[in-house]
Amino acid sequence: MAYLFVGAGQAGCALVDSVFDHERVSTLATPVAVNSTARDLQNLSNVGSESWYGIARGEGLVAGDTAGFEEQVQGGFGREPREADSVASDLVGPMADAFGEQFGEGTPSFAFVFVGLGGGTGCGIGPHVVEAIREFSGPSTDVIAVAVLPNTSGDVTQGEDDATVSATRQADNAVYGLDRLESVVDGVVLVDNQRLAFEDAAEGRFGEFNDYVAAGVVDLISGAVLERIDPGGYESFDPQTIDLQDIVTSLSLSDGVGYAALGRSVVRTRSLAGYFLPFVGRQAVDGDTLADLAVTKRSVADLNPSLAEKAIGQIRAPERYVTDSDYRIEASVIRSRLDSYCPEVNMGLMLTERNLASFTTLLTFEREDIDRIADLETLAAQGRGRA
Repeated sequence: MAYLFVGAGQAGCALVDSVFDHERVSTLATPVAVNSTARDLQNLSNVGSESWYGIARGEGLVAGDTAGFEEQVQGGFGREPREADSVASDLVGPMADAFGEQFGEGTPSFAFVFVGLGGGTGCGIGPHVVEAIREFSGPSTDVIAVAVLPNTSGDVTQGEDDATVSATRQADNAVYGLDRLESVVDGVVLVDNQRLAFEDAAEGRFGEFNDYVAAGVVDLISGAVLERIDPGGYESFDPQTIDLQDIVTSLSLSDGVGYAALGRSVVRTRSLAGYFLPFVGRQAVDGDTLADLAVTKRSVADLNPSLAEKAIGQIRAPERYVTDSDYRIEASVIRSRLDSYCPEVNMGLMLTERNLASFTTLLTFEREDIDRIADLETLAAQGRGRA
């Protein structure tokens, strides 16, 4: 395995689970899920109990296959990240040992840590998870955080007791979590649950949003492995690959860690008739539309793309849409769109055997250029002023 993917807390574990719904990711990466509530871990579909670890007051780090796991790992941290931080600070060594055992021989060249920032567990333990990865793997492993911002458009209901958690408290948790993550990771990809705030039945849309983010991550990390395609088998195709080092570079700014928004667009290359009749129904794909959709659907709202410092993009399309002049997607048009936003752009182009064309991008910003973070900081300060 080349990579390690660790989910911390409910939101982080759910995202890792969505990533490993793409079955071929398991040929590239090792999953680990760390949480303080066994019930949430039991809701995972693609990360088995052999990869679970519970964190509990008085119990320490508990492996998922431990007898009595459910009784030892329960209760969580009640949206109190500082309590989770206190418990996890003594568990860096055990977590490092656990990650090494899960990964097996060698060390990962790259690691992703997925965390939610509105609650207690992921927000509190995230930096210690990163410390444990570095303790086990050494300084050569680059670590990228995928951080989920809470919906702060209003108060939320917490748990079975229906207690209300204020938007200011969630914002304070998010700022606390970001400040600490920023000091230990090589880059941050932001996912903003407020994108769902005004959707009908928003609670039911979290799974779809997770799937969207997971598909984008998989597109960026998997290169040719996702499709098991040998680019050398296509004489007229010169692959332009994006690898994880390119992603780390795109998230690294001259004065520190960059914050990126992820965007992804997908269009069909065949009409419904074309799925049944191989020589009909092929549809043209407009590169500018593909780029526009991805940027519009970015994972953080109200960003000004022209403030981006760097951009990275991956086009994935059937062979004809790469080599045939009648159907070729104009990659130069997509690149020009990214070039219009920022001075440093890296583009990749890979094949797929599916009748779909996709474009996935990361736009990287300085923290102070992201209004959503500024709004969270303002809300957090308001809450502390009333405390």
